[in-house]
Amino acid sequence: MKCKTVFSILIFFAFVGSKGQSLPNITYQDYGFKKQVSQVEQIFYSIDGDSIEKVEKVIHRFNSDGNISSYENQSFLDESWAKSKAVYKNNRLHQEIWEHSNPYLNRKYSYRYDKQGKITEEKIRFKDGSKSHIKFHYKKNLLNEIEADIDGTQSITERHYSQKGNLYKEMHRQKVPGEADIITNYFYLEDREIISYVEPQSYFYATVYLKDAMGNEFSEIKFKLIENSKTQSKLMKGIQRFEKEAPTDSLPFGLKQYIEQTFQAYDKNKDELIPFNMKLFLRDEHNNIITEAEVDVKTKTIVGIGFFKIEYVDGSTTGTTNFLHKKIHIFEALLQQFLP
Repeated sequence: MKCKTVFSILIFFAFVGSKGQSLPNITYQDYGFKKQVSQVEQIFYSIDGDSIEKVEKVIHRFNSDGNISSYENQSFLDESWAKSKAVYKNNRLHQEIWEHSNPYLNRKYSYRYDKQGKITEEKIRFKDGSKSHIKFHYKKNLLNEIEADIDGTQSITERHYSQKGNLYKEMHRQKVPGEADIITNYFYLEDREIISYVEPQSYFYATVYLKDAMGNEFSEIKFKLIENSKTQSKLMKGIQRFEKEAPTDSLPFGLKQYIEQTFQAYDKNKDELIPFNMKLFLRDEHNNIITEAEVDVKTKTIVGIGFFKIEYVDGSTTGTTNFLHKKIHIFEALLQQFLP
């Protein structure tokens, strides 16, 4: 079943592929946790009508400093697995050693730092001896360029900041031998990605984030824009204005207003602005995710769900990895509000 692979694909790219795009996740905050954790166990299930099947188990462990110490991933669909161990030297991440059920994927990450303690280089060595590397460049103490050569694929990511140091744009340029570079632009507002597209004008996506009455985020929806549409034309004009005003922190709107405007555009142009991907979240009292659902926006159904058991350094625990049907009903009610 196609839906069985949803979480497997997400986990693979989250912990392997994304290393070429940004600094490595080290602290519990990097992983999105609001309170210091010692271990987080996640089990993901696929849902197909009345059929429920375990897909994958993921475990993150953190040391007393709040930094990642190990990672484990096990598939329930086959016998594949992956695990990593972090090695620290002088209180800095020195190496990550990865093992996989397929030995070809075994690899080692090594890190270099500058005098200020910022990571400047990430080297990746595979079991067969092949190497990849990523270089991080800084300007005014901000990461402004990433050079990557991953398995022969070269890319450069430029990061642009406002006068107040707020990230508002990333431009990712991937080299393609014998062809023009593939350039993808990402735009940010209040540290969240809001829009992306591939130059010159294709693969447009707009992302919105929904919050409950307490201000906690409970949903992320990504919309796909139909190419050569009126909505896309309006968006390009909006992007031009954004690029003019964001550098000076003079935008007349914030993330909340952007989200409201996007939903207004969706209500008026449902044939041009189409929901592409949707996630729903339930959180504990510390605002950490304890249940996450993946939505098939075409059928408007829950096709995958992940349950999290979080252990905090103070000994307290929230969440469970057991499948709870009542959570499905909560998510279905939320889904009806936005994709009726």
